[in-house]
Amino acid sequence: MPKVAKVKDKWKQKVWVEVLAPPIFGSISVAKIPANEEQAVIGRVVPMSYYQANSEDPENNNIKIYLQIVKVENLRAETIIKRIEYAREVYRAMIKRGTSLIEWIGDYRTSDGMDVRLHISMFTPEKINWSRMHKMRLAIHKVLSDSVPNLTYDQLIEKLLKDKSLMNAVVEEAKKIYPVKSAILLSLKLLTKVVKTAAPVQQES
Repeated sequence: MPKVAKVKDKWKQKVWVEVLAPPIFGSISVAKIPANEEQAVIGRVVPMSYYQANSEDPENNNIKIYLQIVKVENLRAETIIKRIEYAREVYRAMIKRGTSLIEWIGDYRTSDGMDVRLHISMFTPEKINWSRMHKMRLAIHKVLSDSVPNLTYDQLIEKLLKDKSLMNAVVEEAKKIYPVKSAILLSLKLLTKVVKTAAPVQQES
């Protein structure tokens, strides 16, 4: 009888890499992902719920954090926060008739050279005119432009998400113009490329 070639189980040949959240979230284990070899996962983006890192507030389930793998050693992957997003379906439910929505999107640079795009949304208890909305947007920008350049990227995350002191400062500045019902960090995007892709190898002629 002819010999039957053994089929290699490619799945069994894969390694499993443990993905860790950044130290700001206690380096907790977020997931395990397969790869042909551990270095192949560098650059990959892995989602986690903020509730995984901070279960004290059920609302943290509405915040999704996208982690980018920047380093792997001994099948353990270190990450950086690539993006933060508030659940869109929950956000849409917050928009009510008879209120005004003020949004601000701006790009800023942290003290350690990280370029970020912040999207802040604010709600007033009643409808307000365009002039007041414009002044409240400027108030948001003032706080962010004064604060972000003096913070490292980790400190910015801390003050936006963990202790919310920067969000509170934004609200207090806007309230000088008109009462604020609520405010959320709708999204944060890291614009700086942390993971460098290798240049293709040139073939010799």
